Amino acid sequence: MVSVTCRTEYLTNRHHRAASAAWLSMLLGLFALVILNIANVSGIVTATVVAALIAVSLGVAAFGRLGDRGAVLLTVDDDTVYVGDEDHQLAGYPLTSLVSVSLGGPADTTTAGSSGDGRDLRVRGAKHLTMVFDVDGKDTWKVAVIDSDPAAAEVIGRLRKQAPERVASKQRTEKKRESGKATSGEQEFDQKDTPGPRIADAGTDEAAERLWEEATRRHDKVLSDYAAYELDPAALLRYPAITDVTVETTQNFHLALDDATALRTDRYPGSRSRADAYQQSVAALRRAWIACEAYGKKVGSGYLEPGDQEDLDTALKLYRHAASSTTPAEQATYYGRVRDIVTSMADRGGLRPPEAAVEELKAVTRRAIEAGEPTH
Repeated sequence: MVSVTCRTEYLTNRHHRAASAAWLSMLLGLFALVILNIANVSGIVTATVVAALIAVSLGVAAFGRLGDRGAVLLTVDDDTVYVGDEDHQLAGYPLTSLVSVSLGGPADTTTAGSSGDGRDLRVRGAKHLTMVFDVDGKDTWKVAVIDSDPAAAEVIGRLRKQAPERVASKQRTEKKRESGKATSGEQEFDQKDTPGPRIADAGTDEAAERLWEEATRRHDKVLSDYAAYELDPAALLRYPAITDVTVETTQNFHLALDDATALRTDRYPGSRSRADAYQQSVAALRRAWIACEAYGKKVGSGYLEPGDQEDLDTALKLYRHAASSTTPAEQATYYGRVRDIVTSMADRGGLRPPEAAVEELKAVTRRAIEAGEPTH
């Protein structure tokens, strides 16, 4: 699933203070004009004082407008929700931890950028999402969104889709446990991951061939799932263990992948024993992939040295900033810094990224640079 980010800007304290100071200076100019005229002060002096106050008003207003606006970010990808203020740290929650989501507002005041726990990110005049996450206790966020923005509509749709599905899944699991029908296998794998009939036991050659074709589809699905991590730099930064061949579960996955690849043929082999061996190798491959992905997501970057974890966390933040930026030059700068961090870590052995992920980092940097170049 492609990551989608919605961004809601707001005026910072700098903007508000500058606007107030500009209005005050303008009013002082008008007040000075009246008072100086009443006092019969010469026209040159009056004009100079009033002009100076108006110039100060315009200068202060310009100073405020030149400041960058604050922004509230909300990102949803296939398994994680990222939320926070662009000028502060973003928080990440597993998508499955989302308990409820509701749309309210518009807000009467702006709380984004103000002091507090940072979870109240409403913007005056904009609607806001109220999200509740269940991670070591309930975390409630109020996040400003522009519901007319297509990106915001997509994010809201994904969140609303997840919350009821999670509740329904949890209810089904609890009912199974209460009835004593839920087994450890049901808790770990869904139905599509359970073994099917073996080719060796097929009643006809046609049935055996259909089972072989199903095995090739499952093989292709594993390849597609793994490629998503190899070709996505963000996935590399978040879950490096999934593609790190020094991690045991990843080693087991690659060994199973080699076995399945060696037994695969372009067409049904005709020999049931060969086809059955391939089918069983694909079943082992799927189990190895499930273990590899589950462990990688569970450990994150926690298996790395503390210094390497910090570098990877910095790279991930830079990558998210680049992905949310609309300025090609800024994107190129952030992507370039991410590439340099990953390359440096790889050179000293702190990270073992797949070549495809490194090449994709170089590609996105190059595309951002080319997008920022003037056309002739």
